[in-house]
Amino acid sequence: MLLPWGAVALLAVSALVMWLPALKTPFWGDDYVFLLAARATNAAGMPWWSDFWPTSPLLFWRPLSQEGYWRWVEAVLGGNAHSAHVVSLVLHMAASLGVALFGFRLARACRWPHAGRIAAIAGSVYAALAMHLLPLHWAAAANNAMLALFTTLLLAAWASARDAAPVRRALLLASTPVLLALGLLSKESAALTPGLMLVVAWFVGAGRPGRGALVAWLACVGVVAAWLVLRARFTTDADTAYELTVGGNLVRNTLSFVAWMSNVPREALRMVLTGDRMQALAWIAATALPMLAAWGIASWRGRSRLLRRQWVAVAVFAGLAYGPYFLFSWNSYAYYAAIAAIFPVIALARCVADDAQVLVVAALIALSSWIAVEGSRRLDHPGLIGRARWAESLLQDLERQPVPAPMHVAIRDEHRFYALGQAGLAWRLGIAPGDIRVATRCPASARHCLVIDETGRWHWRPPSVKP
Repeated sequence: MLLPWGAVALLAVSALVMWLPALKTPFWGDDYVFLLAARATNAAGMPWWSDFWPTSPLLFWRPLSQEGYWRWVEAVLGGNAHSAHVVSLVLHMAASLGVALFGFRLARACRWPHAGRIAAIAGSVYAALAMHLLPLHWAAAANNAMLALFTTLLLAAWASARDAAPVRRALLLASTPVLLALGLLSKESAALTPGLMLVVAWFVGAGRPGRGALVAWLACVGVVAAWLVLRARFTTDADTAYELTVGGNLVRNTLSFVAWMSNVPREALRMVLTGDRMQALAWIAATALPMLAAWGIASWRGRSRLLRRQWVAVAVFAGLAYGPYFLFSWNSYAYYAAIAAIFPVIALARCVADDAQVLVVAALIALSSWIAVEGSRRLDHPGLIGRARWAESLLQDLERQPVPAPMHVAIRDEHRFYALGQAGLAWRLGIAPGDIRVATRCPASARHCLVIDETGRWHWRPPSVKP
């Protein structure tokens, strides 16, 4: 049957063409903060292990995907934005292959036919989902693809171990705590992985675990416990946006989760609140309806391909993987659902692997993602990518002229200014961060002051004129 492979080709080509423009995204936001810190650490000749055992508290302790990763970007890639985005794309491709591998091993464990076909469809669907928009346009979010890669490798090993020969089973099970440690050093939500392992075992119907599986799972729990102790030592109080609370945020974050699984971009939800509501609703419908149709066709036509227990396990996996994000007091991004989407994507692949509608499902997913991604890329401020382009334009303009130090900056919109921040000005203009003074008004003592108004326009203003 050639239709499934046509669907795989359609999704793979669509994903590649859709994500290639991300390689042209400039650095923005936290990218510059990490670059400055990496340059200082590299210049001081600090050993690599110092990132894993910091001497001062951090907001997030992610030594593998943040401090260590950015030291590598600064030293090996020369702090080049294009090269960093190439690495992000490669990581995304690796994570998608990880989903394919997990799908293949899960299909074998469940003794499904067409395991290779299921794996290819799952990997290509995952690669084409719009929820990867931000990690592929923002180098600082590369940790998300790392987490997805380590998680899928761990779950693939976990699903494979049951039917493996004794020596291979021991090696597969021994790899799980190692892969979990790598995931935890990349992103905090990896702490949920032992729970996901139990859901996978339930899905497969493994029954009573063998001694080796039980030891491996307990070792993973031990790794999480050790990480929690170290994390408490190495991190400071989280930003209020990341606090876990119970209230109206539960409803908002649940609706956001439904949106992410429907390919609705965050910018469309933001536009409903701050911009043209009718245009935003039309954008939401244009992305959600094709994706929901794809989910609906696959689940209806393949409803008998999964046992009732397995359908429940898919929902439990998605909810558990997104668990802490339901409780966030404010922040909510589509890429938070990157782990939650893995099992539903594999279930979708199982449902359509030998169905005549597989090409229709693939076309609907590709259409939905293209509308979401292209709309987000074309959106100006307050769109995240639009702000990144605005910041790059300002920085290029400042690089062509002499800039005084200390540099005074008067801003009217902190949300917009975040796209470059003091770190961006320092990195691109070669000014010490401490010599960049940011305020809402130009101080009377400033010889020159850069004014950035609420529309994003900028100009130098002498101190005698109020901004």
